Amino acid sequence: MIMDYHIHTKDSLDAKGNIEDYIKEARKKGIDEIGFSEHVILHYESDYPYRPPEFMETYAQDFLEIKKDSEMPIKLGVEIDFFPQDVEKIRDFIQKYPFDYVIGSVHYVGAWGIDSRSQIQEYMKRDILQVYEEYFKTVRRLCQSRLFDILGHADIIKIFGFKPNCSIDNILKETAEALAENNMCVEVNTSGLIRPCAEIYPSKQFLTFLKQNEVPITLGSDAHNPKDVGRHFDKAIKLMKEIGYKQVCTFEARIRKVKVV
Repeated sequence: MIMDYHIHTKDSLDAKGNIEDYIKEARKKGIDEIGFSEHVILHYESDYPYRPPEFMETYAQDFLEIKKDSEMPIKLGVEIDFFPQDVEKIRDFIQKYPFDYVIGSVHYVGAWGIDSRSQIQEYMKRDILQVYEEYFKTVRRLCQSRLFDILGHADIIKIFGFKPNCSIDNILKETAEALAENNMCVEVNTSGLIRPCAEIYPSKQFLTFLKQNEVPITLGSDAHNPKDVGRHFDKAIKLMKEIGYKQVCTFEARIRKVKVV
C-alpha cells in the first residue's frame, strides 16, 4: 500500500495544479491513495502568504464532489501550523470540517519562520543547539495538544543544513516518546531530499528512535506541483524497511488503519 498524504494544490497559494491534476499523476505512478493537505494558518501574526481559513468552507464542499467521481481513493486532509497559544482556535477550526486526517507542523520558532529563505540569516545569529531545543520543545507541545493525527516533516529545523556540533540523541528520544505517548503518526516526508539538508524528514537517526518507540508512520511527498507526487518514495521505502518498518498508516474520518507497505 502506497499513499501520498502530503499534497498541496493551487489553493495553498504557493503550489500549482488542481485536485484532478494530482489524481492523474498519482494514477500514472501507481500510487494507491492520495490525500490533500492545504496550508492553514490561524496565527495572524505570521508572515506566510496564507488564505483566510474560511476558504476551507467552499474547498471542502468542492473536494467532496470530486471525491464522489474519483477513480482512486482521495482523502481530505489539512496541514495546520502549530502555535502553542492558538490551541483552542485550532481545535475549533478542525471541528468544523469532515477531515480524514490533520497534519500538525511547526514552521515557526516564536516569530521566526525557520524554513523561510528570507529569514535564513537567523541561523547565523543564534546558537544552533538552542534553536533545535526550542523547535523540538514546540513539537512536543504539538503532540501534547492531541489535536493532530500526523506530525509533518518532523525535523524540518535541519532544512538549510544547520546542525548542532554535538549529539541531539536525547532531544530526539524525548520527542519520539512524546509522539508515542500521544498516539501520533509521523510522516516520512521526502521533500527534504531537494532541500539543502539533502535528507528525508525524519532522519535515519530520528526514525530509528521512532521505531524503538513503536510510533506509526505514513508517507508524504509535500508536493507543490503535480509532477512531484510520490517523489523519491523509492528512497523513503528503502529507509523505512532498513529500520524495520513494514507497515504504514491510512486514515479515514480520522480513524487510523495499518497497511502493509
